[in-house]
Amino acid sequence: MRIKITKSHIALFISILFILAILYYIGIDKIIKTLLNANPIYIIFAFILQLIVTLILAVRWRFITKILGYRSSLKNIFLLVLMGTFINNITPSMKSGGEAFRAYYLSKLENIPKGLAFSTVVVERVLDSAIFLFFTLFVIGYFIIIGFKYTEYLILSWAFLFLLTSVIIYLITNKKLLIKVVIRIAEFICKYTSYSYNKEIILKSIDDFYNSLKFLRNIKGKDAYTIIILSVVWYLVDIVKLWILFLSISYMVSILSVAAVYLLTLLSGVLSITPSGFGTADTVMIVSFTVFNIPPSVAAVVTILDRLISYIFPTILGYIAIMIIKKEIKS
Repeated sequence: MRIKITKSHIALFISILFILAILYYIGIDKIIKTLLNANPIYIIFAFILQLIVTLILAVRWRFITKILGYRSSLKNIFLLVLMGTFINNITPSMKSGGEAFRAYYLSKLENIPKGLAFSTVVVERVLDSAIFLFFTLFVIGYFIIIGFKYTEYLILSWAFLFLLTSVIIYLITNKKLLIKVVIRIAEFICKYTSYSYNKEIILKSIDDFYNSLKFLRNIKGKDAYTIIILSVVWYLVDIVKLWILFLSISYMVSILSVAAVYLLTLLSGVLSITPSGFGTADTVMIVSFTVFNIPPSVAAVVTILDRLISYIFPTILGYIAIMIIKKEIKS
């Protein structure tokens, strides 16, 4: 674990130096001047939109648990989403790692069987990945046409995410294989940690997981549309939040261009070894904006503001959420 943490810190340090080099190349004075002239009202609005994104994710998750027959507390769900964001932001790659913790603490706070709790986050992950892959496929096609020089990296990231999603779906549809994989992982974890290995509990959790998935597969009509709409809306609000940052520095840009860069930035973070894709995603965002004839200084300022609102702010709130959750569980 010490080796992994050291490597992560080294990668993060190198990424920070790389970002600073890019900012120096663009012109630190230009960037600072643009930042100082930013309209605080728009920035505050962007902060509010970040909270709305978190609320939408919480409402969707609560709706899924409601379909399973559990009336979860929206406050607890909201805190758990923040906690998941915090874990995602401090682990390599983007938007991965926090789901297992969210599911575990959901079962603790709301007395939902672990198998059922894990099935809800799996449904979220598969649905988000499917929508994301669908949208980014068109964006990558456009960048191939215009000859974007980082296209090969983006195609590799898309293929990796597609493969990962396919593997998850395959495991879900193959119970015997899933049991083997989970038991192997559990044995490995218990061998090097203080956790005790209990095969019966694992098998029961997997049974609960599959029973809930059977129920979720029967979701039709209004419920299915509600989940899909909420999944699309949170992406749209996140894109509008990034677009608002351009307005904060009085720069007009097409929201379609912002959407394309937003999706590519998320995609670029899939293969990143730094926390939340730090460095990799920022570089891709700045370079991608310049493809749409946006000045590098403007692209750099928007990227910095986006990191502040989408990374630092949720990370601080997520840490506070973890403290509240642990306190509630103890009490």
